[in-house]
Amino acid sequence: MDLTEVIDAYLVESEELLRDMETILLRTESSLPSDEDLNAIFRAVHTIKGTAGMFGFESTVSFTHVVENLLDELRSHAIDFQPIFTELLLKAKDHLNFLVSEETKGKIPSEKIVFGQTILDAMKPFLQPSGDEKKETLIGKGDTQNQGFAGLNQMETRENKIGFPNYLISFRPNLNVFSHGLDPISFIGYLKKIGTIISLKTIDQFLPNGHEFNPENCYLGFEIQFQSDKDLETVSKVFNFIENDSFLHIYPPGFLTTDLVDLANQLPEEEIYLGNVWKEIQVLDEKGFLDYLEEIKSRKTGFQVQSTSSIISTTATERFSETTGSEQNSFDANKENTKSITIKVDSKRIDNLINRVGELVVSCANMNQLIGETEDSNLQESSLLVMRLLNEVREISLKLRMVPIGDSFQKYTRIVRDLSKELEKDIRLVTEGNETELDRNIVEKLSDPLTHLVRNACDHGLETAEVRMQNGKPKQGTIKLNAYHEAGSVVIEVSDDGNGISKEKVWQKGIEKGLVSGPIPDSDEEVYKLLFQPGFSTAQKITNVSGRGVGLDVVYKNIEALRGTITVKSNPNHGSRFILRLPLTLAIIEGFLVAVGKSHFIIPMEMVLECLHFSEEEKENQNQFFALRGNLIPFLRLKDYYPCETNSEGIRENIVIVRNGEKKAGIVVERLLGEYQTVIKPMGSVFRHVKGVSGSSILGDGNVALIIDVPSLFERTISIENQKLVSRRG
Repeated sequence: MDLTEVIDAYLVESEELLRDMETILLRTESSLPSDEDLNAIFRAVHTIKGTAGMFGFESTVSFTHVVENLLDELRSHAIDFQPIFTELLLKAKDHLNFLVSEETKGKIPSEKIVFGQTILDAMKPFLQPSGDEKKETLIGKGDTQNQGFAGLNQMETRENKIGFPNYLISFRPNLNVFSHGLDPISFIGYLKKIGTIISLKTIDQFLPNGHEFNPENCYLGFEIQFQSDKDLETVSKVFNFIENDSFLHIYPPGFLTTDLVDLANQLPEEEIYLGNVWKEIQVLDEKGFLDYLEEIKSRKTGFQVQSTSSIISTTATERFSETTGSEQNSFDANKENTKSITIKVDSKRIDNLINRVGELVVSCANMNQLIGETEDSNLQESSLLVMRLLNEVREISLKLRMVPIGDSFQKYTRIVRDLSKELEKDIRLVTEGNETELDRNIVEKLSDPLTHLVRNACDHGLETAEVRMQNGKPKQGTIKLNAYHEAGSVVIEVSDDGNGISKEKVWQKGIEKGLVSGPIPDSDEEVYKLLFQPGFSTAQKITNVSGRGVGLDVVYKNIEALRGTITVKSNPNHGSRFILRLPLTLAIIEGFLVAVGKSHFIIPMEMVLECLHFSEEEKENQNQFFALRGNLIPFLRLKDYYPCETNSEGIRENIVIVRNGEKKAGIVVERLLGEYQTVIKPMGSVFRHVKGVSGSSILGDGNVALIIDVPSLFERTISIENQKLVSRRG
């Protein structure tokens, strides 16, 4: 049996759980974790342990077992949460991340096992003596419920009381359990191998009518009174494989009537109905049933201080979310239709879909061009309808690959935390615009550039607490990550409130390295460009974080590869800001098609502001500036920078006004051909480093159009003009 897809799903789920675990742990440095937080961390570790055990990943299972014990002590308040637990659990999370990733590839190296053991040894002094045995008396390892029950104190002291003599198993398989290849009856049957089923009640309260019945769904639940001399962990292991696909609660012998009321608050059935079920399977006798009703009544009338109805297990809700709706079980098919369902799809499938939609856009453009030459109005109307529907499909397809950048921002909280300790600085990270969506492929490729910028801000940008206080600043330095949409692009800013960037120091370093010469220019942009030169660093000494001159040059190359730009703003003693501008997607863009002679070019539509006639007066202007409503903006002619077959006689030229960030410029072309949905094709390796071109596109008639990289084109133009100026001065 090929388990590749299943193991891939395990890796993805584990990554999500560990990321959420880290997020919660980082919050514990500023405030104590809530019961919900501790339960969420416990569930993450417990889920990974259960899945790893299913695949036989023993290193992961043995490591998580001890971590799980510590978390069990914390969430039951047997021990108080201390700051050292944050550090220990973060180290455990990092090691667990390694185990999950590497054990799927083969055996874990012995030195890593030893390293993991040092983490566990640091945890063991905090564990209660005979902690595992005590917990097994109170709650099974397979139990995933929130233990904030009102009856918890009774459960902790139940060994001194007389409770029910047998196990009670409440088992509600998820609606789609069959589609996962699981048969709930086989798990119940296995119980007979370790004990005796005293009584069993099948819960069919949510069985739909015949016309609504789906034979592929499981509508049944089970209440079981079970007798066994095995411990709770052994009984729980019977359901290990189906635990994540069901709501499961196992009460060990000794549970009380109050515990049943707690359980009834979490099950989808009515409390009275459940009381009758437990009475039917002889868990409750007549007196016990009356006590059960009295307990329900007393809680609902508010005579008890704590109400368990408000303490519903998050895990129970999550695991039963596919089979519950609001406060009622959504085995009711009518309620199921109102739910929002998330489906996980392999990203390669989405990429393939977008590629096919791109090809369809090209084919449809070609079809429209051919149909436009006919006089058949019905055919033309049909082609317009097809094009409109294709546009909608294109938009939907692109949105499938859009993800909020906030998920990517989360990991930098940990990076800042670790660096603040290593550099002995007090630093906090602030994130804004977490909901801003960006192409998943771009987000993945942004990881390294943003990491370099954040590390650079921690080491170079921010001062030590002592220096900041001497300068009248708050002791704690701040790094801000901000993302927002602007003119069809996504802007990401990495800023700090540190000492800023010294232009004089940067320029002097550039002179020492032979990169520049002469006096410092007035343009900040020209100075700050030196920061992105390979091997350039203004650090006084080499550290583990920086000083070797690698980092910002990598940032520049990566952002350039994404068809983006990076600019620097700095204010001495007040901080600096790195501004990244990126396209929304790398697949399909709205373009503006222009032509020079027989050559076609596409300008990204989000950069186009307006188009104007380029008069004879402007043609005679040799200063390369165009008067636009009282303002002078620079312009260039495409034919001067790209080889184009053109006849300059009698050509009525036009100028396209474009914008990049806060800057405006003009591009002079011969013909304006209008908007064009552009499928981006990467340039071949030979042309990959050509400045001013970000890709190409195939037009409907089969011709190739170059996609203009506007920022790079004007950067190239400025460079050429500067060289001409230096040459003339020479």
